[in-house]
Amino acid sequence: MRIKSLALAIAALGSATAFAQSNVTIYGSVDVGYAHMSSSGLKSGNVIDNGLNAPSRLGFKGIEDLGGGMKALFTLEYNIAPDQNYGVGDPASKTQWTGSQSRQTFVGLTGNFGTVVAGRLQTAGFNFACAYNPVAGGAFNNTDRMKATSLLVYGNPGRADNAVAYVAPSFGGLSLAVNHARVTENAAAQPTGNDAYATLLSATYNHGPLQAGGVYSKIATKNTVAGDDVREYGLGASYDLSVAKLFAMYQNKKVDNLNADSKWAVAVTVPVSAAGLVKVSYGRNSIKSTAADDNSSAWSLVYNHALSKRTTLYAGYTHIGNGTAGNVSIKGDDVPLAGNDANLYAVGVSHSF
Repeated sequence: MRIKSLALAIAALGSATAFAQSNVTIYGSVDVGYAHMSSSGLKSGNVIDNGLNAPSRLGFKGIEDLGGGMKALFTLEYNIAPDQNYGVGDPASKTQWTGSQSRQTFVGLTGNFGTVVAGRLQTAGFNFACAYNPVAGGAFNNTDRMKATSLLVYGNPGRADNAVAYVAPSFGGLSLAVNHARVTENAAAQPTGNDAYATLLSATYNHGPLQAGGVYSKIATKNTVAGDDVREYGLGASYDLSVAKLFAMYQNKKVDNLNADSKWAVAVTVPVSAAGLVKVSYGRNSIKSTAADDNSSAWSLVYNHALSKRTTLYAGYTHIGNGTAGNVSIKGDDVPLAGNDANLYAVGVSHSF
């Protein structure tokens, strides 16, 4: 009995020591709902799907105090598909709304100098798209389906593999960040031995009810197979009036030797009760890089009802209107005929942990 008690005490001491050295948090969300999709010229469809209102995901993050004001940190976050027989780490578990299996996986250091991380990152372009669109993150995300952007979007296109980022300490409400990603890492296979790379710079200002920010991105592809550089910039702002929160953003994309494309959006969220929140978003793009009229506009109306701090019921509608040559779709694999519209109706429940 004494030997058994001693063994249990040693085991408990070892567990306590390990826990003190490794501060790890498990987090995530599970979102499943029903969706009805229709596109002019195509048959309508009905699905039970995940990530309609918020992405279903599972994440692990941790931080270790190294002393002297410096800490080590890491994040491993993955998409999951709770409506299907896929597990974490299975490539097929990616959700159709976010388009990738791994969301962000990085390691880094943080301290008085700021934060430096490296790995697969949600870039400054990703963060910009989230900050100024209250319906970003799921099936009702109307503006990210439009053209006129490359890295300044939510979901997989806004993420970057083989990337490093520096985020400066906030000063007077102003935050600065720089991202660098190796778009290709096969220089020996390129005709001139040059890889493509992307660089993003962002600035965000937070002061009371006001948030405003800008981001600039350049994908350098000269002397590679792609051949043309891509430059983008975005400007956005939000203002909380308490009775409503207003959002606005503008984005511009310029590919070498082509006319620039642009996109703008406005949105508002309105609390309608202690538990209810209405979101309305409208966006429109202007595609000048092609001769055809492939412009599009889209709007979304979403209602969220909080059953608790972690559990939310939702219902929403998204409509996409295409120009005569436009074919922006609800999903990537349900492309409407050119010039036809697309619609989405969805209801469901999401739970975060």
